[in-house]
Amino acid sequence: MAHRFSAFAVPAEHIKYLQQHPGAVFHYLEGREPESIDPSSLPAGWPTERLKSLGAWGINHRNVDLYHWILNGGPTLVTGSGSIFQTWYQPDRHSAIKLDMLNERFAFSPEQIQELTALVAQVTVQSVVKAFAAWSKSQGNNHELDEEECEPFVEEFDMFGTGLNEALNKGYGLIW
Repeated sequence: MAHRFSAFAVPAEHIKYLQQHPGAVFHYLEGREPESIDPSSLPAGWPTERLKSLGAWGINHRNVDLYHWILNGGPTLVTGSGSIFQTWYQPDRHSAIKLDMLNERFAFSPEQIQELTALVAQVTVQSVVKAFAAWSKSQGNNHELDEEECEPFVEEFDMFGTGLNEALNKGYGLIW
C-alpha cells in the first residue's frame, strides 16, 4: 500500500495499456521503460520523466477513511468514482481499474472522472466539519474542528478538483 496519495492525469490509452501489463505502472510513473516489455509496444507519449502529481495531499494510510467520509458523507462503501479512497482500505470493493497485483496503483477511465469531479466539487467547509466530527466519534473521540481548521481539507479537494477539470478537458483518466 502506498503511504501518500498521489494522483496523475494520464491518457486513456495509457491506462488501457497499463491494465494489460500489470506492474508496468511503477515504471510509467517514474518515466522509465519497463525492462521486461518491448519498447516498440509502448503507447505513444510514454513518459520519459517522473509524472507530476495533481498536488500535495495530507492523505496517508492512517486517515484515508476520513477522506472517504468527506467525499461521500459517511463510512458507507460506495461504487463509482466515490470509491477512490476505498481502494486503500477495501482493495477488493471499489470501481477502479486495478493496475498491479499488489493493490498499490489504481485508475479511473476518463468516463469516471466526470462523476468524481462532481463529488469533489460538493466538498465544503460545512461538509468537512460534519464528516470530521462523525469520523472522530467513530474512532472513539469527540474531537471537532472549527471552520478554520477545515479549510485545508477544502483546499486539498479544490486543488484536486482543478486537476480533475484539466484531465476532463483533455479526455484523460486518473492514476493514483
